[in-house]
Amino acid sequence: MKFRLGLLCVLLASTLTFAGDGIPARGSAEDYTAHNVSGKIAIGAAYVIPAQVKKIFGEDLDKRGYLVFEVGVFPSGDTEAEISPDDFKLRQGKDSSVTRAATPHMVAGDTHPQRSPDNADVPQKVHVYTEETVGVYQGSNGQHGVYTGTAATVTNYPAPQAPSRSGQSTGNDKLEQSIEDKSLPDIKTRRAVAGYVFFPKASNDKHADFELLYFGMDGQVSLKLSPPAGK
Repeated sequence: MKFRLGLLCVLLASTLTFAGDGIPARGSAEDYTAHNVSGKIAIGAAYVIPAQVKKIFGEDLDKRGYLVFEVGVFPSGDTEAEISPDDFKLRQGKDSSVTRAATPHMVAGDTHPQRSPDNADVPQKVHVYTEETVGVYQGSNGQHGVYTGTAATVTNYPAPQAPSRSGQSTGNDKLEQSIEDKSLPDIKTRRAVAGYVFFPKASNDKHADFELLYFGMDGQVSLKLSPPAGK
């Protein structure tokens, strides 16, 4: 019994260490560029410009096809919030489809693609990104509701970088861990938490506005953001 309990504690500690703590939350949701309330949870978000992303992670993630947002979640009172990067989706420009958040492994893999030296002539694997369409319908009999649709996009963008002569990329694990540590935690909490959420670019329009959508236990909220002028 003691052995099982000790093993459980070790596994739990490993999970928490891997999940990371995110980044310090700002004073309140109102301190972010966009903010909204879902039930007893306040949410703030800000677009992180590519130059700042490169300063934080040491990589040009914008060039590799990713957008980064800083998100803060603030439960009210004793409310226990269940938070995950998967709760957020991104709509960009006039496109009605929404894009799911990318995992740290996906972002790091696109930034430092790896190929085995035994398969140097084999093309890089393509990525399959899932996009969803969310809308509201109203019938002639007065009934209404929400509809969703899902589509998969297959792409090899961003273009893979040439591998090193050894066939390995030494910065991949370090970058993935850095992204994992600073990402919005996947956690149940009564305290304010914050972190970065990453999305593959849904549009090549550098001036298109962003709509960050939160799908939580208490409903859906929208946070509208715009890229800085001259981006």
